[in-house]
Amino acid sequence: MLVCGVCFPQVPAGGPGTAAAYPESEAAAAWRGLAASYVRKARRDHALDQDPILNARVDRVMAAVGAAAGAVDPRFAESAWRAILIDDFGHGAVAFPGQTILIDAKFVRKLALSDDELALMLCHEAAHLLAGHASDKLSFMAEFVGKDRLPTARAALLEFLAQDSYAAAFKPIAQIQEREADTIGAAILFVTGYDPERAMGLFDKLAQLEARSDGPALDPHDTAAARKRAVAGVVADLRRRQADLDPSRR
Repeated sequence: MLVCGVCFPQVPAGGPGTAAAYPESEAAAAWRGLAASYVRKARRDHALDQDPILNARVDRVMAAVGAAAGAVDPRFAESAWRAILIDDFGHGAVAFPGQTILIDAKFVRKLALSDDELALMLCHEAAHLLAGHASDKLSFMAEFVGKDRLPTARAALLEFLAQDSYAAAFKPIAQIQEREADTIGAAILFVTGYDPERAMGLFDKLAQLEARSDGPALDPHDTAAARKRAVAGVVADLRRRQADLDPSRR
């Protein structure tokens, strides 16, 4: 009850006011198939990270984040989460239905992420799944292109991946999704027991990357500084609520 009070209600798939274009099970299967294809390619390319120490760290943090996600959203209470490290994946981390998160091992090493910072990154990705964002993207495609041309969720996903112009058109919705994921992710982080202040060092490291690059034009994230303020605000609100419920914590 403490954390649910700060989470946004789920946005209907495809954006505000739009019904889901495909059954949830079909949309999830399409995304799971994409995740599996990335893993198969990584296996063929010998790109699955084999560092036992880093893998053990990631597994430990993922277990804590998965348990916290289940506490925030009971639908995920019995879920088995897994995180897979891929060398040069090309993205910091991406979440897929089926509670699978693919992580760029090079990104983790480059930023020298602590367990607290790694937890924040995984909480953000888990939040995308709690909010149903993967389905939203496919419903957007059905509306943007026409469901008669995209009769299945898999067709919608393949079409979205085919052209950058779709990502550009989807960007306003993606920006809303990223802000939701930061808010819900902050609530998940609060439950994990990891230190929020140390975790937000991730944003300081991202800010340094921003200073050295113009950033990708299609990146829907707010600036690292703005994201840090948003997450800090959620954590502060949760602490106030916790203190109201338990005065001994003041």
